[in-house]
Amino acid sequence: MTKHFTRSQHEIASRALQDFFMLNVPLARAAEISVHSYDGEKLVFKAPLEPNINDKGTAFGGSIYVLCVSTAWGMSSIKAQELGLDGELVVAKAEIEYLRPLNEDLHAEAVSPDEESLQHFKESFERHGKAVFELDVVANNSEGKACARFRGKYALLKRK
Repeated sequence: MTKHFTRSQHEIASRALQDFFMLNVPLARAAEISVHSYDGEKLVFKAPLEPNINDKGTAFGGSIYVLCVSTAWGMSSIKAQELGLDGELVVAKAEIEYLRPLNEDLHAEAVSPDEESLQHFKESFERHGKAVFELDVVANNSEGKACARFRGKYALLKRK
């Protein structure tokens, strides 16, 4: 079973995740990616348009991708911690579909895998030293319309 964190634990996890990205991922720093919120079920990352703008005056596709892959990695990292698992987390496969231009600040949301998927993830890691799950992320505009859909497969590997 997944440990259920309190609101203050969610806030601590959010701050730790923000610190991790700022210290360890220069591209996230350059894109000004920030953890907006985490409530145990949904993780939201944001980034301002200005450092991520392209020649069309809209968000650069690469910036949207970086925001989405980071959001999914963040959710994977938090869920692994909540499950009490310690390993090296890597993206194994990722794809994105761009649906419409985004001409405002970037906003991406990842929803937690369900309890059954998390339990399978934990059991797989404990038995085999490796676990994988897929996460979907949506980048929406301020009207709630999807501008991009991302799917990533994340692997947690036992540390050597």
